[in-house]
Amino acid sequence: MITAIFFVIALVAGYLIGSIMTAVKIAKAKSKDIRECGSGNAGSTNILRTFGWKWGLLCLFFDSLKGAVSVLVGMGLGHIALALFPSVGFMDKLPNFLGCVGFFGALLGHLLPVFYQFRGGKSVAVAMGGFLVLSPVQLLIALAIAIVLIAITRMVSVGSLVGTLITSVLVIIKNFGNIPLMVMSVVVLIIIVIAHLPNIQRIMAGRERRLENIEWESGQNEE
Repeated sequence: MITAIFFVIALVAGYLIGSIMTAVKIAKAKSKDIRECGSGNAGSTNILRTFGWKWGLLCLFFDSLKGAVSVLVGMGLGHIALALFPSVGFMDKLPNFLGCVGFFGALLGHLLPVFYQFRGGKSVAVAMGGFLVLSPVQLLIALAIAIVLIAITRMVSVGSLVGTLITSVLVIIKNFGNIPLMVMSVVVLIIIVIAHLPNIQRIMAGRERRLENIEWESGQNEE
């Protein structure tokens, strides 16, 4: 019962953190609705295309921070439960388990934010932040490969998809036996692939949009 209560708290906390949409706030500060600009996606790539590299990187940072914070909140709840209820089962694994629960909540919150009519982003940056806490070396290896792929193909979606796949595989190999983290790795991959289904279709059709020469800061809105 106690575990279930903390599970719900971690999930809801992660979801609410994830539902804070950086892209929407940046665009609103510039009197725009990011969901009406460019691709319509409330994520860092659309911010980058619409307002320039400066704002895209800022959005990426804060979206990643949501993933990291959600994991840390979940872990913190696990330690609180351990201190208050020492009789709860598998207590040594509870912080790790609740960290993954918070992470899952943040992914859902970013994908389907309650504050913005459930129209969010694709959760790649949130996944980066979560894995940076849970399995940093594996995330950084995959991120380096993703950056190279984006530089070669000029397609953020290719780097995002391949990077997520590599991250999930590396995390499972490194943390084999850690069931919550292994399951979370698979869940992250499934969520991001589903979110990118339109991109996958465009890649296969040769119509996926590539990165152009984007200014450091731009006030131009791409329709």
